[in-house]
Amino acid sequence: MIRKPSVLLINPWITDFAAYDLWAKPLGLLLIAALLREGGCRVFFIDCLDRHDPDTEGRAGVMPGRDDAFGTGKYPKTPIPVPEVLAGMNRPFFRYGIHPDSFRKKLAALPKPDLVCVTSLMTYWYPGVQETIAQVKDVFPRVPVWLGGIYARLCPEHARRRTGADRVFSGSLGRVAVALEETFDFSLKNKTAWFQLSEAPPPALDFIPHPTYGVMLLTLGCPYRCPYCASGVLQPQKIRFSSKRLFCHVVAFHERTGIRDFAFYDDALLLTGGGVLRDFAEKLRRAGLSFRFHTPNALHVRALVDPQWCRLLFESGFVTLRLGLETTRSERQKQWGGKVELDMFSRAVEALDRAGFTPDQVGVYLLAGVPDQRPDEVAEGIEFVKKAGVLPYVAEFSPIPGTAVWRKAVASSGFPLEEEPLTHNNSFFACRRADFTVDDLEALKRQAREARGRVKGRAGRDFTG
Repeated sequence: MIRKPSVLLINPWITDFAAYDLWAKPLGLLLIAALLREGGCRVFFIDCLDRHDPDTEGRAGVMPGRDDAFGTGKYPKTPIPVPEVLAGMNRPFFRYGIHPDSFRKKLAALPKPDLVCVTSLMTYWYPGVQETIAQVKDVFPRVPVWLGGIYARLCPEHARRRTGADRVFSGSLGRVAVALEETFDFSLKNKTAWFQLSEAPPPALDFIPHPTYGVMLLTLGCPYRCPYCASGVLQPQKIRFSSKRLFCHVVAFHERTGIRDFAFYDDALLLTGGGVLRDFAEKLRRAGLSFRFHTPNALHVRALVDPQWCRLLFESGFVTLRLGLETTRSERQKQWGGKVELDMFSRAVEALDRAGFTPDQVGVYLLAGVPDQRPDEVAEGIEFVKKAGVLPYVAEFSPIPGTAVWRKAVASSGFPLEEEPLTHNNSFFACRRADFTVDDLEALKRQAREARGRVKGRAGRDFTG
């Protein structure tokens, strides 16, 4: 029996053509860190994506990162060979994050753990997971390694075959708790919280080594089941946390770090967490606190037709809004869940403008490359968003196992989507075809960049009189 298990949690490297820290922290892993600590375990944490690792800065072969607005920025990166299946892209490929020698030093500096838990995100980033686990097993050869996260849940059999993990978890956190107790003959002090996440402590942001922003979660789950989205697969239940919990979490992090930027990770912030958000905003107002909030996950447009909601967001300190329009074709909007209509979108943009938001604060996601979609549909959407006076962003379609459109993507692609997750990479565009080519996708991205430039240019002239 181990009286108090020692658990090392690791956020692995990213391997890709491009990656950017757009308020991207391993929130699930940090939630597990908080649960383990509260449950009575000793917890350690290594972030392979630390942008400010002092032992990586200045290393030969490492291209340095960069700090940008509101805590975001570029990761340091190291060129690595392009995987064979992606070689036709004719683009450089990188490992993003800290230098491997720095990672090994961090491992060697720790007391030998009883267990190592590695998370995963995009399915096509699994080579970074492989390398992370290989390094861990080299330093701690007899320590079990458990793998969880999005890739592990969407591609569990691939993960079991290819990553070197001793155990792959594709279910709920409750299963992790049971496995932990059985493996170490140990009783967690907070077993209930693993099964009822509304009782869980806030994510352990204090483990982040060099924070530049905070991350927040009001709710888990989404009321919609969009055919291209895995949210319902990954989080079928809807869970709501308390506004008091959120408020104390944010204030404590700010007092410890001085950081004022926070990003919401909710899938449906205004639809499922509206009441909690209103209470949270009121607590901030009464306390006289001022923060900057960002929503990299798209907000549902239907909630923003309410001018009072828009005003509340503006007065609460929201400065980066992303909206989900996805397409301007009404028949496609119905196919994709019926979440938004063009008139609804126009009213929402008008309400945001009246509330005080400037055009450079409001971005709009448009999907591109979904099976059966044509480039002219996306181009039409870009022009519509530009005319509305806000910023269009092309969101390249990535085929995701378990979603409603997955089978159609597999059937329409000439690449081994089922066997090789690397082909899920949105930059690779595995669902390319004669009437929607890689060149078409690149042209649409250029069109969107030019449109954003024009919107910002017009806004600048308007604001200066």
